[in-house]
Amino acid sequence: MSWAQVWDTLAVTLEKVHYLLPRRRCGCGTTTTAAPPFGAAGTVTYGPNINAAAILLASEGNVPIERTAMLMEALLSVPVSTGFIARALQRLAQRLAAAGFDDAMQTALRAEDVVCADETPTNVISKNTDEHGQPLPGAPHAVTVRTPDTRLVWYAAIGSRSKIALAGLGVLEGYTGYLVRDDYAGWHQFDAQLAGVQQCTAHLIRHAKGVLELHPTHQSWAGEVITVLREAAAAVTDEHDQLDSQLLADLRQRYDRAVAWGITTNRHRSWAKGNHPGYNLATRLHDKADQVWTFTRNLAVPWTNNASEQALKGPKRHQVVSGYWHTLTTLADYCRGRSYLVSARNHGVRPIDAIHAALTGNPWLPTVSTA
Repeated sequence: MSWAQVWDTLAVTLEKVHYLLPRRRCGCGTTTTAAPPFGAAGTVTYGPNINAAAILLASEGNVPIERTAMLMEALLSVPVSTGFIARALQRLAQRLAAAGFDDAMQTALRAEDVVCADETPTNVISKNTDEHGQPLPGAPHAVTVRTPDTRLVWYAAIGSRSKIALAGLGVLEGYTGYLVRDDYAGWHQFDAQLAGVQQCTAHLIRHAKGVLELHPTHQSWAGEVITVLREAAAAVTDEHDQLDSQLLADLRQRYDRAVAWGITTNRHRSWAKGNHPGYNLATRLHDKADQVWTFTRNLAVPWTNNASEQALKGPKRHQVVSGYWHTLTTLADYCRGRSYLVSARNHGVRPIDAIHAALTGNPWLPTVSTA
């Protein structure tokens, strides 16, 4: 004798439910019609399950809209149009906006001790226009501001990678914690109000590797900087409260000595355009040293901005399979939906349940952490 166990889902069939909606006229002359569980009176509407399937495929699954419609028919025997898929995504974004999702995310992020931020360019066919109908300058970008862990991941769309656009996000307005970022100048405007900045050492190490490849002997100082930063990161990982003061002093002394040598040896070294890359990097490492070493003074601050780069893989992957967004508005809708689905999932809410809750007017919303 033997046995077997088969797990499977029930066959998916499209169910149609017809509702009779009472309508009553008040003595004041106002006529009120009962509301169906989903949709509006006098319409034929796909229900929340069909909408959720479309949103999951097109957003969570990064499937292009045309293929999403094909899969919906193949898997669910529901022949939907590409327009329906686009409206489902728009509907989710609109319900979240009406519920104050962006404000709740920004409030929760501003209450965090440490956040990470980064941006990436996106392909948008039609730019926003000014009052004269002329396309606004700049290249659209997707921005993320998130916690170092996965609790809160917020995305937003901006029309250009500018200081004004980043300030207009609002999420860092009044923020006084620690910000982990790269050295793009647009983020510098927030430095004065912050408790501290952590330069992404992964970026710095990549730049140092590039300089080291120019000459393994003349630029050996860059290799020493890489070694010191990695040793500091390993030491921080092994500690729970604070880094040993003597160890930190020794590491910092080695760093300062290597950077000083990088400045000296490259100060007058010829280069085709401007200063030698080794001189530029060494000068930056000297001038921004406090921001490079923040993670050794506050062990809650990560030493790289890898969390933000990982978060931005979502929009990048979606762009690879879909190619573009039609407008900045559709990009913003995508960003809001992704923020919601990613953050809700990381709080233990299944994506399909999160979509149901949002479509029925009761979305998951982040709360200020009390930890």
